[in-house]
Amino acid sequence: MKPELEDHLRQRIREGKSPRDVIASMLASGSIQSSKQAWRTLEKWSRRGDYEYGVCLDLGWLTAP
Repeated sequence: MKPELEDHLRQRIREGKSPRDVIASMLASGSIQSSKQAWRTLEKWSRRGDYEYGVCLDLGWLTAP
């Protein structure tokens, strides 16, 4: 994803929004073409230790400020 879209995703999650809901709104607005774009970003954050999740990748939480 483009850096500005990653920032948008991160900011909305920080505000308490569910990553799943943010991704759905980004799809609806046309910001992203596929949810896979956001999932790859979440995976990248997870590898860096900035994001954790339990069962579902798109229902996780940020661990870094």
